[in-house]
Amino acid sequence: MSSSLRKVSLLILAIIVLPVLIFSVFEIGNYRQNEKVIQNIYKNQLEAILFSINQYSDDIISNLASRIENVENNTTPGTEINLSKLTDEVMSMKSIIQLDKNLEIISTVPSFYRDSSFIPEMVSDLRNNSKTIKQLQTYMQGGYRKIESIGNNRSNMQWLVFLTHINDKEVINVLVIDPEKFISQKLDPKIQEIAKGKFDIAAFRSGEALPFYTSDKKYNSRKINNREPFWLLTNYLMGIELKDITIADLTRDRVRRDLLVIGLMDIILLSGAWLIFRNVRKQVELSQLKNDFVSGVSHEIRTPLALITMYIETLDMGRVKNAEKIKEYYSVILSETSRLSGIVNRILSFSQIESNKRKYFFSETNINELVENTALTFRYLIENKGFNFSFLPDKELPMVLADKEACADAFMNLLDNAMKYSTEVKDLIVRTGKSEKYVYVEVEDHGIGISENNQKYIFDKFFRVTEMNLANRVKGSGLGLAIVKHIMDAHEGKVYVKSAPGSGSLFRLSFPVS
Repeated sequence: MSSSLRKVSLLILAIIVLPVLIFSVFEIGNYRQNEKVIQNIYKNQLEAILFSINQYSDDIISNLASRIENVENNTTPGTEINLSKLTDEVMSMKSIIQLDKNLEIISTVPSFYRDSSFIPEMVSDLRNNSKTIKQLQTYMQGGYRKIESIGNNRSNMQWLVFLTHINDKEVINVLVIDPEKFISQKLDPKIQEIAKGKFDIAAFRSGEALPFYTSDKKYNSRKINNREPFWLLTNYLMGIELKDITIADLTRDRVRRDLLVIGLMDIILLSGAWLIFRNVRKQVELSQLKNDFVSGVSHEIRTPLALITMYIETLDMGRVKNAEKIKEYYSVILSETSRLSGIVNRILSFSQIESNKRKYFFSETNINELVENTALTFRYLIENKGFNFSFLPDKELPMVLADKEACADAFMNLLDNAMKYSTEVKDLIVRTGKSEKYVYVEVEDHGIGISENNQKYIFDKFFRVTEMNLANRVKGSGLGLAIVKHIMDAHEGKVYVKSAPGSGSLFRLSFPVS
């Protein structure tokens, strides 16, 4: 990057880009902070509601435990009947199972549950959770009853365990409840009271996206993100959201709208800065290319002029007497004159193109004849530089409408480039043919080739390939292919290039059939 372009870039960065970015970061930071505060308030309020539901469910089970203890301490013959009344009252409670500290069953209500298939599994879970049982004993000794859910309960069963004393003997009580009935029947009145049409409260099985219970009874699939586990029910969650729209949605919509405005402003300002930078860069690059062009062309003109002057002075002074040597000198003078003429012609042609003054005169043209005649005028230069020239024409070509002089100019530019960029293998192959609605002429060499990246720019004015120091090793103006492209555009034709580094290049000029 040149010094002037660097200064302009830093100026644009300091005046436009940095203030825009600083402002955007500051505003986005504020919005995120505001959103976070609102979300925290909202979440805390909802969690408080879920806490009250959990507390209510805990109160229900605690009340049941107290009533069971009262019945247990009643030694009258109707004890089992009273426990049965409790199970009847709470439809979601399937059974009350009482065990001693050795986990031997004392009683089951109803009595037929004694032989149920889940009893061994439940006893096994109690043994595996001996630590929990000890904790319950510690709570009991402190005068506080704690209720725990134990075991990997079945989908339609939860085992809620608490301790009581019957005649000073410790009893392990297991309430077997259906969790989904407990939620949808026992907790439903409380949930309805809390929801009051303002909230959607739902219950979920762990790992499932859709609820099995909702407060509005519609079982809608609206996503509820705020979820908390039930204290006493393993693998069950309850969730809550505002009805119809959440505060999170409202906050998100407002932030999205404001960020969209900021984003549009940033895009407009940054786009303007980019356009300014791009135009300045183009002008700086063009100025640099023009300077390089003037320097290169000056060198190119100076070299043949120096050779011509030197050989003419030598001949004029009569220092060369050998006829063959004189002929060689004249050949060099002719070659350098042709080279100088080509440089001047390219500059004049490009000048006409730039000023839109180049005129084209179209007539029916035989491409084979045009290629042969042009190659004939170029033959001396081709042979003098040691190239093998092959022409492979298609004899059945139709005529095309073309400016003969301009087409010859394009073809000569391709030949000149092919010779310039050839190395050890000095073979030039020219072909003509027809493809679809086009007549084409191809120039193929076995030179250094062009990388895929540079192929995008080779038709730009003043562009010189800088890889492998080619711009310094091979002199040129960077105008030849730009002129070729302009000529083909004027003919509504196409230019195709196929090349790879080290594999030579093939250029095809395609002219529409008249």
